[in-house]
Amino acid sequence: IDGGIVAVGDISNVVDTFTQKSKGNLRYHNFIEMFDFLQDANAQNTFDQYNAVFNELLLTEGSKKSCVPHAPYSVSKSLFELINKSNFQQDLTVSIHNQETIPENELFQNNKGAFYDFYGAFDISLDAFNEKGQTSIHYAIKHMDPSLRTLFVHNTLTNYSDIEAAHAWGDRVFWATCANANLYIENRLPNYQLFIDANAKMTVGTDSLTSNWQLSILEELKTISKFASYVPLETLLQWATLNGAEALGFENQLGSLTVGKTPGLNLLNIDFENRATINTNTKVDKLD
Repeated sequence: IDGGIVAVGDISNVVDTFTQKSKGNLRYHNFIEMFDFLQDANAQNTFDQYNAVFNELLLTEGSKKSCVPHAPYSVSKSLFELINKSNFQQDLTVSIHNQETIPENELFQNNKGAFYDFYGAFDISLDAFNEKGQTSIHYAIKHMDPSLRTLFVHNTLTNYSDIEAAHAWGDRVFWATCANANLYIENRLPNYQLFIDANAKMTVGTDSLTSNWQLSILEELKTISKFASYVPLETLLQWATLNGAEALGFENQLGSLTVGKTPGLNLLNIDFENRATINTNTKVDKLD
């Protein structure tokens, strides 16, 4: 709140945050995340387990919730189907982790790589897995619902063809970059120029405190500006404000300085070194 944040897209698969969210201090789009480690036989039990979490979350005014897949490498075709059936309201957003690490694409392009060792260590078989030849995002869009707003998260290794494929699949596609988390985990960032060239709707996230030093959108912008100085300031600000509001379906109230909206307002100098919070919940009644 002190940082001007008034809405959060938050991934949950347990109920630990629900008491805090019930206070209604922030608006949330809650993503109840599901994964069955590509085991179709476990899909129904997995869905039932996480659907119980979904049902326990009572929404405050203005907030939303949806069931979402964790990542292409962890969700079976059957679980995708169950998730799609549960999200029957068109005003929802679904999220999915996408192309965060090299082994993810290796799994789908070549049927090899570190995920085979990872699953083998847990005695999980991938014998029935057969998705060879394309990057992981193609598996995701083949099994997701293009009518819903879809937020692809991380996209560290996403190439231009991947972006084009997602945009051809659906016209409500958004992308989230979590720059500090990507540096923390992989020591690499997405090629933002590809997304700019594709006129993609990029948003800004933080991941979580397990892979970041703080939960600050401002710090994410400063990191992007430092390592990808070719991204214009105006573009960065739109990624962090209006694009994020649109991705969560909150653009009618948040995300821009528009009469009747209640955006969070920060005063930033252009070098991102200092900031002063003006107001975090001001209704705009008049624009000069």
